[in-house]
Order: sequence, then structure tokens, then C-alpha cells
Amino acid sequence: MSRGRRQFIKKICAGTAGVALGGLTINAIPAGAFANPRCNSAPGGSPVFPFMKYAGRCNIGDYIPKDQGGKFIQMTVLGTEDDAGIVDAIRGGVLTRVYGEPVGWQKYERSEIEKSVWLNRFYFLPSFARMYHLTGDRSYLDDMMGIIRQWITDNPRMPDSHRTTYNWRDMQVAWRSIHFSWCYYLGEKGLTPEEKKLIVDTLGEHAHILLTGFGQAKLNEFNHQSHGGLAMIYLGVLFPMLDDSAELLRRGMIILNHHLANAFYPDGGNVEQMFGYYPFQAHLFRDAFLICTGNGIEPPVNSLPMLRRMALYLASVERPDGTVPQVNDSYEMPVKPILDTINEIIGAAAVTGTQGSALFPDTQVAVMRGGGEAGWYLLANPASVIGAHAHAGRLGFELWHGGMPLLIESGCCNYDDPALVSWYRTTRAHNSVLIDGVTEAATSSQVLWVPRRETPNRITDWNPAAEFPSLTMVSPPEEATNANVRWSRKITLVREHIAVISDSFEAAGDHSYEILLHFPPSDVNVLSSGKGIMVKQPGGSATPVAPAVIHSVTPDDKGNFTLSSGLVSIRATSTAAPVASYSLRAAGNTYSHLLVIASNGKNGTPVFRTRTRKGVTTVTVRERGRAGTRINIEGNSVSIT
Repeated sequence: MSRGRRQFIKKICAGTAGVALGGLTINAIPAGAFANPRCNSAPGGSPVFPFMKYAGRCNIGDYIPKDQGGKFIQMTVLGTEDDAGIVDAIRGGVLTRVYGEPVGWQKYERSEIEKSVWLNRFYFLPSFARMYHLTGDRSYLDDMMGIIRQWITDNPRMPDSHRTTYNWRDMQVAWRSIHFSWCYYLGEKGLTPEEKKLIVDTLGEHAHILLTGFGQAKLNEFNHQSHGGLAMIYLGVLFPMLDDSAELLRRGMIILNHHLANAFYPDGGNVEQMFGYYPFQAHLFRDAFLICTGNGIEPPVNSLPMLRRMALYLASVERPDGTVPQVNDSYEMPVKPILDTINEIIGAAAVTGTQGSALFPDTQVAVMRGGGEAGWYLLANPASVIGAHAHAGRLGFELWHGGMPLLIESGCCNYDDPALVSWYRTTRAHNSVLIDGVTEAATSSQVLWVPRRETPNRITDWNPAAEFPSLTMVSPPEEATNANVRWSRKITLVREHIAVISDSFEAAGDHSYEILLHFPPSDVNVLSSGKGIMVKQPGGSATPVAPAVIHSVTPDDKGNFTLSSGLVSIRATSTAAPVASYSLRAAGNTYSHLLVIASNGKNGTPVFRTRTRKGVTTVTVRERGRAGTRINIEGNSVSIT
């Protein structure tokens, strides 16, 4: 992030001097910098666990969004996020079948990290406590405590544990602290004094790791540290019997204040450019707000306005199927559960209902909707950041029609899959363009987490209220993979089932261009002319896709379509899917216009014809029961009547 942009974000979001203290360790910040009065509101000064009402109506996994890998492994190992189903699966011996007998807590530590961290973060354990909370059946607590005792016995904390084993490192400690807290409070009425002491004692061990790890680290903008901050607030407020409770609260508050000021753009987007991470990142600040306000403590600075920005961002980018866009290292994570609970907090400012078109200028993301529920959903992501979790998908987009996907981003497989760097993070895996066959070098390497870099790629024009809504993205010649070519992409929503994708390449020399289009698993065929493709609904039980014809309508067209097989992530699993490439070679300024006609489901697929005179191509689209649409194309200019 540039210095100017960072300073702007700090000014907007920081509510006190010292909130945005990037580059400092937490220990360098004076003890009184974020002093919060401890004024417990419960009788006798007992901490208030503010989540009981949610436990009464929500599965744990609905209230606490998992990180993406956690959700993927949960579904792989247990096949459910229903608390009763989770308990039944574990009682049925699934953990020993997957992790061995006895359970090998470190079995996958050096081979399948996702499986290892899922087990040791204990996403599944609060389900036992919730079932006790709902039923009063002590057997749930017996099973829960049996697992806790076994883990404590098998995983003693050693002086260097946080450096030598995943079990005592990083987010494993943070997530486990949060989940053990839920186990304690949901099971509190039925736990014996010995059992409570056992949980509190191990949380004391966890507190030591949190304080010496996250608590002494350099402040940054990444989600791992914010998880540590929330865990510290959990332990510091809800377990005052811990020797370090006050220090846990102090350091946790410093971290979350810093992250609210630095990890999010003023428009609500996250600097990691991660849609799939957004639900669990939002939960951090939701929970911190509830814990603090429920116990008479000032919450992190600007919590309420930022929670509303988070809600608006989530509701705006939400795809027609209720999930976040599968862009960058993102899975198809649900929006509604976290959005509903945030809306309860912000009350009158709640963000409800389907949001219209929205531009997020700081994040450099835009959503455009046209034609109502039967029409278009367009998500544009010019890739203003590349590296870390952000892919090399310059000027990329997702396009849905009638609630079904048509052109999609490939998403992200799980982090243990080598295809993550060999396919998903490359330019070829996105609705982008390869110029002279060049892909982003950094994200195409075998390094899993390459450094982030800002790019000059931007959304330059935004016209959602026009008769024919459109947006334009530009990747200038100084972008590393552009071979000195200025590339602009304009997408116009002509009618509720007609769109035009226009690419303009300004160049001095001869170049090759490969325009890439990615589809969900479906039946895609190249027309006999080579100038168009037809997308059909897949057979069987495959996910529905939007039937459509995509055809070049470029004057003096020099390109042709070919098909190949790529990968798309479906529930974090790599799945074969078709990729269409529209390839051409030209010298000087070159243009491409692709007409997209989706079936409207009622009157069939509209038909079109083209006529070119004096360098102007007129495309006439006709459909039953409606006046025709005329599109005039000359060079890079598109006009519609």
C-alpha cells in the first residue's frame, strides 16, 4: 500500500492518536494508550458471556464463520455444520478413522496442513457444549471433556512449543482459546469445579503463547494477528481469574484498534482483497464489540461505523446464490449468517435486502446489477493488488445471469493443493487477457505466499444509472505483464439479457492477445464459424449455468475461439471446467467486442445479425415480443439504440 493511501485510511478510520501505529511492537505502546474502564455489568462482577442468545438459535458454525480451510476440512471430515450431526459423527469414530487411534494430533502437520490445523483449532468442540446447553444431557459434557483431557495430555506446552509445533502456534492457539471459551460458558452449569479448573488452567497456557507471540509481534494488517487480538479480548474479559487478564485485554485492544484502522479501506473492503476471508474477519470485530459492551468496556474505536461498512460491503458484493465472489484466494462462503448478526448490532442502520450497484473506490471493486432478479450480476476486480492472497487476474470479472453463473473466476483450491500456484494464481486462470503470453511472474512461482504489490490497474468509469449501465477498467502500459500495451475493458449491460465486453489495446508494435473466458462445469461448444461459442445447461446434477451465446462482433475481425480444459474450485475442490480463448494477433491499436446474449427463459434466446459498412458494424438483436436493439461499433466506440 502506498504511503499516501495508508495515511488517508488512518485519518478516516482512526479515532484516537496512536490507533494506527504500524511498525511498532505492542510492547512499545504505553500501557495507558488504550485504557478501558473495567466495569462488569453482571451482579457480583461476574463476566457476561454475551452469546447465549445466539447459542439458543444458531449452530456454532453459523454464528462463528470458519476460515475457508476450516470449513472445507469440516465438510470433508464431518460432512456437516449442524451441531447434532457433528456430535454424532465424532461419537461414531470419524476422528480416529481420519487421524488414527489414538488421535494423532500432529499426524498431518508436515503433509496436509489444512487437516492438521482444523483438528487443533477445535472448530467442532463447542457443538458438544451447545447440545448440552440445549438439552441438559450431561453425556455431551463427558464427551467434550474427554477430548479436552486427551489433547492436554498429548500436547504439553514446552518453552519452545510456539516455534516447533503447529499445535501451539499462531491461529491454532487463537481459535482454540475462543472455542474453549465457548465450551466453558455453554457448559458452565454442568461442569464440575475440577473440569472448570482444567479449562481455565489450559487457557492460562494459551494466554502465555498469545502474549509472547501475537502480543509482542510487529503490528501488521493481516488476519492472523487480528485473530490473536480477539482471543486476547476473550480471555482478558471472560476469564478475570487469569493472572494476565488485564494485559490480555490491553494488548488485544491495541491489536484490534490497529486492524480497524489499517486492515480495512474506508469503503469497508479489506486490504488483503479477500472476499472469502471477509465473513470470519467481520466476526472478529462483531465479537469484540459484544464482549466489550456486554461487560461495560469501551469497544474498539469506530466499531459501529466500521461494522456497518462491513455489512454494506458484504450485502453489496453478495452473489445471487448468497455467497461471496470467488475471487483471489476465495471459496464460496455464505453471507447471510454473519450479515444477520451484524445487523442486529447496528439496529436502525441495518443493511437489509438486495443491494443495487456499488463502487468501492478504495478497494477497487465494483458490483453492477441490471434487469432485476432475472438480469445481470457483474463483479469487477481490476486487481489493484497482486500477491499474497491476491491473484494475477487483471481486469477480471464475474458475470451471472438470472441467478446463475455464466463467466466465473476460478477461485481457490485448498492450500495443500499444488494447483494453487500452478493454476489458480496465474493469469490464465482468470477472465483476463494474456498479452504475448506473459503471466504474472511472482504469482506463477512455486512460492506459496509471495509479497504483495500494488498495481496501476483501476476502475476508471462507472455509470450504473445510465440507460445502458457500464463500467470501464484500465491496465496501463507500465503494468508489468502488459508488454507496453495500454489495455482497457468496458462491460456494458445492454438489456436484462444482453451485454457487451469490449477490450481495447493501444500498442505501437505487433502483439498477440488471448482473451480468456471461464465457465462453470458445463457444455460449451465453439460455433462452426470459430467466431462464437454456445453455453448450454449441463446434464445430470451439475450446478446450473446460464445458457448463452457469446459471439465476436468486431469489425474486420481477425480472431477465433478455441476451447481448453481448466480448473475451477467448487467447495475448495479442484474441478475440471471449460475455458474459452479468443485469440488474435495484430499490429498497432486493436479492438475486440464480444456480444453476450443469455437466454431469458421465457422467449428463448434472442437472435442477431451483423452488417459492416465503411468500418462500422451494426449489430441488430431481435427477440419475440420486443423492439429490436441496435448496437453500432466503430473502433473502440460502442453506441446503443
